[in-house]
Amino acid sequence: MTVKWSINALAELSAETFYKVAYERIRTFVVSQTRVYQEIDEIDPVAHHVMGFQGERLVAYARVFVEDDHVTFGRVLTIPEVRGQGLGRRLMGQIEAEIQRDYPGMPIRIEAQIDKRGFYEKFGYQATGQVFNFNGTPHIRMDKAALRMAE
Repeated sequence: MTVKWSINALAELSAETFYKVAYERIRTFVVSQTRVYQEIDEIDPVAHHVMGFQGERLVAYARVFVEDDHVTFGRVLTIPEVRGQGLGRRLMGQIEAEIQRDYPGMPIRIEAQIDKRGFYEKFGYQATGQVFNFNGTPHIRMDKAALRMAE
């Protein structure tokens, strides 16, 4: 599967691209997971938006941003039509490359949906603390040591 990757600030996104992002995030996190919450939020203007396109179609997405003393990422998705083809692993590679490039030396902390814990453990993330409810879905905090700038 050929995927073209792009990482942009919100101000750099066209209205059409942001529409595609919003559409897939709402389809994944609100409709499919039957959760009612404010999907588009105050983090979008400060986040780096990691997007994978197959032709004109957005097929993978995540956002990366700084929170307090660490970097984090969330809204990680691949669209249902392409799941099971290794695209999630490729998206994680893009996320971590972005963190290494723009936030070297900062520890990483995420809030992962509990059923995705095993996926993130494959990339070296370790669960810490207790399971908690976030927008109606069980999550767990996961940490990873800082990524260093490539030599």
